[in-house]
Amino acid sequence: MLRFEDVWKRFGRDWVLKGVGLEVERGEVVALLGPNGSGKTTLLRLAAGLLRPTRGRVERRGEALLLPNPPAFHRHLTAREHLAYDLALFQGSGGMEEAVGLLEAFGLPPDKPLLAFSSGMRKRLALLRLLLLRPGVWLLDEPETALDQEGRRLLLELLEEGRRRAAVVLATHDLDFARKVADRTLLLGQG
Repeated sequence: MLRFEDVWKRFGRDWVLKGVGLEVERGEVVALLGPNGSGKTTLLRLAAGLLRPTRGRVERRGEALLLPNPPAFHRHLTAREHLAYDLALFQGSGGMEEAVGLLEAFGLPPDKPLLAFSSGMRKRLALLRLLLLRPGVWLLDEPETALDQEGRRLLLELLEEGRRRAAVVLATHDLDFARKVADRTLLLGQG
């Protein structure tokens, strides 16, 4: 589903990634570990097609959805309005009835503006989008941050669902979390 072949990425004079090779298949969860500045977010942005490699190749079969940290939303829309927008934009295979059901399951008010959501609630909404839009590649940047105990439980369930239907790559600083959820854990250090 996702393949990096000798991928290099430079910003100005600085090489952020140097010769990265990676292959992730459907049904696999891969965790990226590394200190700040090691290239985890850059790798995810390359995988999503938001950046192009300076050298090398990135191949992806199917749609990819990046869950950035922190999640980006139109803060004046309600959760329901945002999901309707997402469905129209991404042509998700889910519908509004499913979206409202997921909002309820995730404990999120459908008609409250996102401006009034806590950071944990926004993170839950971002995770919910993965189930609704059904991309083939899930790219998660620090998905466990800002989540309370219930949010972490939902995340673990979501990752099991991802294992059934997608290729999942997540960046994290939490080694225990990575060991708990990932089939493989890769360390990025100095690109």
